[in-house]
Amino acid sequence: MRNRLILAVVTGGLLLLAPRLHSQEADSTALPLQEQIMAQMEAVAEALDLNLDFSDLIDAYQYYAENKVNLNGDEVTELRNIYLINDFQLKNLLEYRKRYGPFLSVYELALVEGFDDQTLDILIPISTATPVAKKSPLKVRNIARYGRHQLISRLERNLNSQLGYQEISDSALYKKPNSRYLGSKEKVYVKYQFNYRNRIRAGVTMDKDAGEVFFKKRVNDSLQRLLGDKLKNGFDFYSAHAYIADMGVLRSLAIGDYHLAFGQGLTLWSGLSFGKSTVPTQVMRYGSGVKPNTSVNESFFLRGGAATFGWKFLELSMFYSDKKVDARLSETDTASLENVVITSLYETGLHRTVGELVGKGVIGQQLSGGHLAFKTKKLEVGYTLHQTRLEAPLWPALKPYTLFRLRADRLTNQGVDWKWVLPRFVFFGELSQSDNGGKAGLAGVQAQPAGFVSVTLLWRHFEKEYQNLFGNAFSESNSTNNESGLYAGVTASLAPGWKVSAYADYFRFDWLRFATDAPSNGFDYFVQTDYRINRNADLYFRFRSKQKMTNDNGPWNAIDFIVPERRNTYRLHFNYRVSRSFTLKNRAELVSYQRSENDPQYGFLIYQDIIYRPAGKPFDLNLRYALFDADSYDARLYAYESDVLYAFSIPAFSGKGSRVYLVGKYKITSQLDIQARLAHTWYDNKVKVGSGLEEIDGNSKTDFKLQLRWKF
Repeated sequence: MRNRLILAVVTGGLLLLAPRLHSQEADSTALPLQEQIMAQMEAVAEALDLNLDFSDLIDAYQYYAENKVNLNGDEVTELRNIYLINDFQLKNLLEYRKRYGPFLSVYELALVEGFDDQTLDILIPISTATPVAKKSPLKVRNIARYGRHQLISRLERNLNSQLGYQEISDSALYKKPNSRYLGSKEKVYVKYQFNYRNRIRAGVTMDKDAGEVFFKKRVNDSLQRLLGDKLKNGFDFYSAHAYIADMGVLRSLAIGDYHLAFGQGLTLWSGLSFGKSTVPTQVMRYGSGVKPNTSVNESFFLRGGAATFGWKFLELSMFYSDKKVDARLSETDTASLENVVITSLYETGLHRTVGELVGKGVIGQQLSGGHLAFKTKKLEVGYTLHQTRLEAPLWPALKPYTLFRLRADRLTNQGVDWKWVLPRFVFFGELSQSDNGGKAGLAGVQAQPAGFVSVTLLWRHFEKEYQNLFGNAFSESNSTNNESGLYAGVTASLAPGWKVSAYADYFRFDWLRFATDAPSNGFDYFVQTDYRINRNADLYFRFRSKQKMTNDNGPWNAIDFIVPERRNTYRLHFNYRVSRSFTLKNRAELVSYQRSENDPQYGFLIYQDIIYRPAGKPFDLNLRYALFDADSYDARLYAYESDVLYAFSIPAFSGKGSRVYLVGKYKITSQLDIQARLAHTWYDNKVKVGSGLEEIDGNSKTDFKLQLRWKF
């Protein structure tokens, strides 16, 4: 009773401040989430150097930005599943609620152990504290009345003259069919979604990339005959899904395109995942099981059906997928696929030229299996078994570094995952095996010796013989084989407003890798200091040093010896809220790259963001001006850029020049809004921009996007 009285007094004081705090958050509800997304996207882009689709991540964040999480309800677990809080913070929140009763205000989160200022900035705008309503059974009239629809249409176009779209005669194109793109410059995207309280979801996504054909009659007759049924009218990619959750014994059901995520991703994890986060203690995965696919990534998804059933402490998931995938074959003139092998699977999803269209959807890929889990509040143990089948054997070119890759038309994987939650420790891990006998394993522990300190240790060992087409575990490389390593990370709030995050990762590759003709090793060090100056201003400084081994590639070498290459990054980032309407963001970043004893190469980036969100107005603007100077592509820099909803831009800056973009959003009505983006890059040291069919004759590049969103 005494504790409850103290809590009521403190909460009352917080509530007196609530109107002032609310006035500050009214126009910036999504800003902390955007910062969280930005950090995760940049980390993925730097690690993989790929242009990925983050729609599934944005969908989760966007839903909870528009449908606030009730701190007194079961949905608080989702905050952990989308990496906004960790296991310790979730446990402390639940224990606080059990001890003191339901939350009276979202600002009461400040009293929960382990919730620092940065976490509160993210959670308070997307949270609410209300009595928990009794869960009602699904009724058609309620679904129709309270379900939310969303329709998005987007057009993108490069405004320059690019080589791939220049005029060419039909005869010349027939002789060199890959010398031009077959379609128009426009990238067209259409997406429809329905969501009823995250329990019933459905959607259709359609996408045509720049250079892909929409009207096949615009392709000359000779190429039409050559491509046959590969050339079709309409969008190049279609995706559809239907999803039901929380129906008693039926925990979830997905029909159409979906994702699976179990354990730590070592045995089965499709779709997006994060490795070395800017939050070092977030390396433990939270498998979401069966989820619908909402992205336009044409490779990293499953197509078919999946369901999860639950009885008390047991969960059983079963799944089947059957889809066509892009591949390069040893023979392309046979429809029977007899005596044909797959030399490689490619995952770009681009079908702009004859060569790219020839490999579109040529191979069937099936995945079937299940996942059985035992779950309590403290212990989770799961077992996953699945088999992958291809219509033809996968047989990559035989080179030393590909010696242990899959060479068959089917593969079976199985694994055991676990998580054990104690008051100050969480133990987690997974062991997996492929049917050729290859093994892989990882094990880790998260510890919270005090509310302001969290520590993570993770060990991993993936044998070079281990094979898996659907593994996506924490690793240094892009594949879950031929790697061993030890990772240690710590996050500490040492003083009010101060936070330090750091990790060290040591890794070893026991076999050869692409462009590394010997076993090798490396390290990755990271440290970041965040300082919250006041409610309106914060900054952070980051240092990262990463070293790997690579071939020397000396022109006079009879044998390619491996040499170290090191990349050091220094970043200073500053955010300042000038007023309720204006926010400024500044960044300065320096990169140094050095191979062996060669002279180092440097890259430098500085930018200024001006974000204008006027209170009570139906529009907002986001402007950036950036200057960059990088000696080479090895010294490139990455920076996340603001974009229209569900579009992503994380360019790699190399060369010397400047870049400016402007994003504008205007709410026409409460249900209809329009968004546009214009970006322009100048290069001081180039007369041509891009390469191959993307080449622009000139020293600048301009891109434009226009998007319309209708919510009803």
